[in-house]
Order: sequence, then C-alpha cells, then structure tokens
Amino acid sequence: MRHFKLLLPLLLLVLMGSPSKAQNADSAIFFLGQANQAYQAKDYQTAARAYISALRHYPDYPVAVYNAACCYSLMNNKSEANSWLAKAVDLGYYAFDQDPDLNSIRQTGQYKKILARAQKLNRELEQKISTPVVSLPPDFDSTKTYGLLVALHGFGSEPNNIVQALAGVPQRLGYIVAAPYGLKPTGKDGFNWDNWDQAEQKVLGTIKQTRDRYKIDASRIILLGFSQGGIYTYYIGTKNAGLFRGIIPMAGSYYSEVDQFLPRSRESGLRICIMFGGAEKEPLIKSNLDAFRSFIMSGITASLTVYAGLGHAFPPNKEFEIQRAIEWVEKK
Repeated sequence: MRHFKLLLPLLLLVLMGSPSKAQNADSAIFFLGQANQAYQAKDYQTAARAYISALRHYPDYPVAVYNAACCYSLMNNKSEANSWLAKAVDLGYYAFDQDPDLNSIRQTGQYKKILARAQKLNRELEQKISTPVVSLPPDFDSTKTYGLLVALHGFGSEPNNIVQALAGVPQRLGYIVAAPYGLKPTGKDGFNWDNWDQAEQKVLGTIKQTRDRYKIDASRIILLGFSQGGIYTYYIGTKNAGLFRGIIPMAGSYYSEVDQFLPRSRESGLRICIMFGGAEKEPLIKSNLDAFRSFIMSGITASLTVYAGLGHAFPPNKEFEIQRAIEWVEKK
C-alpha cells in the first residue's frame, strides 16, 4: 500500500472549485478515510469496498484503484487483485513491484504480464517527463534576452495544463514559460510533486536547462505555482530566494517548513504575491493568511489577493489578474 497518507489533503485540492465538485470531494474523502482506517486495522475486505465506493465519486483515481488491488492481494484473492492492478496500470500507476502487499500474486503469470507492461510504459514516461514544456513569446527572437517564468502544475495535472491556464500572459510580457513535470505519476496525464528536495532539484534543473538554451535575464526569474504547485512555490521560492525576483503561489497552502527561509527571503528582496479564493476550505485560507502575516512581520514585501466566492481555481478575469501579479513582482 502506498500514498494513502497523501490521498485526503491532495484529493481535496483536486476536486474543489465548484459546489458539485466540493460535494464529490467530501464523499470521496469520507470513503477514503474509512478505507485507510480499515486497512490499518487489517480489515482488508472493508477497506477494498470503501476504496471502490470512493471511485464512484472520483472515477479513475489510480491510487484508490491500486489500493483496492493491494487489499485483494492481502486477502489472497489473486483474481481480483490482478484485475484491479491491471486497471491501475491502465490509469498510469506503474511503480509497484517492491510493494510487499502484492506478495501473494507476485508469482502469477498474470502479475508478470502486468508488471512487464507497467515497466515498458514507465520507461516511455520517464523519457517524456525529463524535459519541461517550454512556451516562447509570440515574437521570440533568439538574439534577444527574456525573463523566465517557471510554472508548477497542481496535483494530478501536467505542465501543458498550467501553460494553457496562463493564457499567454507571461509570454506577452516578455517571459519564456518553462513548466516541468511533477516527480511521480498519478495517472497517464497527471503528476504529483512528492518530495520537497527532489522537487527543488527538478525546478533548479528546469532553470538551468532553459538558461542553457535561451538568453535569460537573471533579474527576471519568477516562480509561479497553482494548488500543489503553489505549496512547492512557497518552499522552493523562499529556499532559493536569491534566484527569484518573486514568487506567485496560487491556491496553495503554506507549511511551517518554509519559516526557516524567511530571513534569506527578506535579505534577497524576494517579492511574494499570494492569490486564492474566498470559498476555499478554511485550512488553506488560514495558512495563507498566517503566511502573509509572517511575511510582513519578517520585513518581506508581500501582496495578498482573495477572490470573493472563488473556490479552488484560477481567478476570474485571469488574464488581467496574472498580468497584475507579474507586474507587481517586477516592481523595483
């Protein structure tokens, strides 16, 4: 069994944004919570049923599908375990061969076929995600120097989604946009940032790759992230404050691990533009308000915008708001 500790908070971020999605999130989280408790109590039958019930509210969620496979394997129901494992692979879950929960099916012919297919797909995926998605300004000229905006997608999303969501605004303002893939696949077209420090290395590698290929103004590098990408924007941006002109965390929670980096953020002049919806869940709202207060008290230049009635989504009139955020970060 893997990732069940991540299921609830991250799933909440994925499903929010409208009343119907919020209702689905509440239902899915209820069943996932029941499933996790049953799994820990070694009541694998109840856990399997609860994971499957969660899928009615969040269909095709690969981690829940995979966890159902683990439960059936632990019950020695080889047929069901292999069936659910094959479904998990279909949805993009490939890294499972070291999981002891699958020991009961590991020697079956069906498992070996599923594993071979997963390994093949994973090799193809690793080749794909090693290179960030890059979007150039409409009038790009290789002899000119540009700013760089690194964009971090949310949990279960992928780089093309956030590039599209930015609607070409950074490019029109003279920025090259580079969007890396998250570290761990959550499905065929979805990724999770996972480990703090590995995610940091991915971002730093993206910056190096882009600077090696294009002429980048080192004083105009911005880090922006949405949802889980916003969480990592807080961490990576403050930890590497001297590298960035500013950071724009959108709909991302703030965690105490960032506190240690506030002195360097102040010393480097990092500018922090926080954006989230007023209809977000209370813990996310509170963490951002606390973060803003900490920034101001630490002497860091910060901006806070709360969009009334907005759930877990990009702001309304997003082109105007994204431009406003970038131009605020650029101020001297």
